[in-house]
Amino acid sequence: MLTVFLQVLQIGLFGFFLSLILASSVHKLKNPGRFRQALVAYELLPAPLALTFAKFVPFIELGIVIAALITFAIATPVITTALLVMLFATYGVFLGYAALTQKSLNDCGCSLNNTEAGVAPAKLFVRNTILIALVALFYASSASYGDTLAVWITGIVFSLILFITYSSIDSLLENQALLKNLRFRHD
Repeated sequence: MLTVFLQVLQIGLFGFFLSLILASSVHKLKNPGRFRQALVAYELLPAPLALTFAKFVPFIELGIVIAALITFAIATPVITTALLVMLFATYGVFLGYAALTQKSLNDCGCSLNNTEAGVAPAKLFVRNTILIALVALFYASSASYGDTLAVWITGIVFSLILFITYSSIDSLLENQALLKNLRFRHD
């Protein structure tokens, strides 16, 4: 029973990570100008370098998705975990820097929505820390891969539930920031 639970957990987390990274990449590809502005706003890189780097980020994310799929398929969870941790940790560095320098970002460049809510980077840093903890849980559950169709279907459904939950929390954070802006303008 524990093995089945770990298999479902692993498949669910893996599907969640891939869908999250894909959605983020598509968001960046659909709005390249906004993402370039968001990356420049972090002020971690000089503006010309940030503008150049922004062109490649969505494709790096897509490459990580493909590499993660391949490493997952050949049963090498260490490499899959390393890829995911590197991606989320990189974003965590950007968000941590923005939080430490008390920047107010209109767009983190990773949101699933097209809003200029101005979510606090500290909250986004916490989100990325939680994502890294979930990657660790993914690795810890990698004892064996699911063999049955029922395990895969349950894992995929769990993945969808995680993605919907993440999207809902993301929207709630943005709505909270928008309400805060409205209260500030009203007063």
